[in-house]
Amino acid sequence: MVHSCEKWSDESTCFPLLLYKFCDFVRIFRWEMIPVVRRALHTSVASCRGRTTFFNIHKKVTDPAKQDPDYFEKAARELPLDDNYIDALGKLYYEKIGSERDLGLKAADNLVADQQKFGLPDLDLSKPRFQYRDLDILKDAPESVKKIYSIGFGTRRDMSSEWKAQLIGKVNQHSLDEASLEMKIAWMTALIRHWSLLVNDISKQTTKKPTWLTHRIWLVINARRKALRLLRARNEEAFQNVISQLKIAYHVQKQPEHVKTRKAWAEAQLKARVEQEKERRLENLHQLYVEERKQKMEEMEKRRQELKKEQQQVEQRLHGLLVLEGKATDVVGEYQPSLIGNLSEVVMHSALFYHPKPDLVKQ
Repeated sequence: MVHSCEKWSDESTCFPLLLYKFCDFVRIFRWEMIPVVRRALHTSVASCRGRTTFFNIHKKVTDPAKQDPDYFEKAARELPLDDNYIDALGKLYYEKIGSERDLGLKAADNLVADQQKFGLPDLDLSKPRFQYRDLDILKDAPESVKKIYSIGFGTRRDMSSEWKAQLIGKVNQHSLDEASLEMKIAWMTALIRHWSLLVNDISKQTTKKPTWLTHRIWLVINARRKALRLLRARNEEAFQNVISQLKIAYHVQKQPEHVKTRKAWAEAQLKARVEQEKERRLENLHQLYVEERKQKMEEMEKRRQELKKEQQQVEQRLHGLLVLEGKATDVVGEYQPSLIGNLSEVVMHSALFYHPKPDLVKQ
C-alpha cells in the first residue's frame, strides 16, 4: 500500500484509492463468506428438525374375548399385586381405550371372531336376483338366460339386496312388512355387516381406512341400538326372537362410576381389586375357621367319649365297693307286675261294665 502511494504525489488522491480498495475487499469477503454461513445455517437447521411418525391410539382387535363389555375390568382384577401393578393398570387402560372404536363397530355382531362371512347368510349364486325372482318367464328360460340374471352375474348391490331379504325374512311379521321394528333392525343389521365386509375388502388394498364408510356404520349401529331398546320395551318376546335369529349381542349400557380418565379408571379398578382381595381373604379365613372348628369338634367329641367311659369305670368301681360294704345290692332280673291280681281285676271290670245292655221295653 505504501509503494502504491509513492506513485502519487498528492496525498489527497492516495486516500480515495485506499478507501476504494478497502471497500472492494469488504465486498468480495461479504459475497464469498455469507453463502458459506447460510449453507452451514441451513444444514444445521435441517439436521436438527425431527420427523416423528403419527401415533394412532386406536388398535385393531383380533381377540374375540375382548367383545365382552367387562373384559378389561376382569383383566384388571386378575393382575398380580406387585410393584408393577400401577404400570400394568396403565397399559391395560391404554389397550382398553385403543380397542373401544374397533369394538364399537364389531362387538355387537361378533365380527371380531367371524372374519370370513361377517355374519351374513350364504348365497346361492345361481338363483335369480332379488328384483327378478318373481318373474314367471325366467322359470322356462334357457340356462344361459338364467345365468345372466343370476346373483353371480350381478353387482355387489344385488348381493346386498339378497342378504337383506334373507335376514328380514327371519324376523319380519309378514311378507309385506316394511315398517315394523323387527324389519328395520334386520335391514340395519344386514347393512352393518355388508359395509363391514366392504371395509375389510378395502383394507386389503390400501392402508388408509375408509372413514367415510366407518362413520356411516357407526351411525347405523346407534340407530339399531335405539330400535332394539324400543323393541325391548314394547315386546320382550319379539326382542328375544330378533337377537337370537340375527345373533346380535345386546348389552344394556351402564353409566361409568368414575370419570373417563386413566387415573380415575385406575383408582376405580384398584378400589374394586381391594374389595375383591378383601372378600377373598375373608372367604379363605372363613373356610380355615370352618375346617379348624370341625377338626376341633371331632377332637372334643373323642375326648368326651373317653371321659365318659372313664366315668363309667369309676362308677362301677364305687358301686362294687358299696356292695362289698353291704350298703348297696345288685338288682338281678327285671321287675314283673302281679299277674294274678291284674287278671282278677280285669275279669271283674268286664263283668261289671261289659255285660249286654238290658232290654227295657215292656212285653
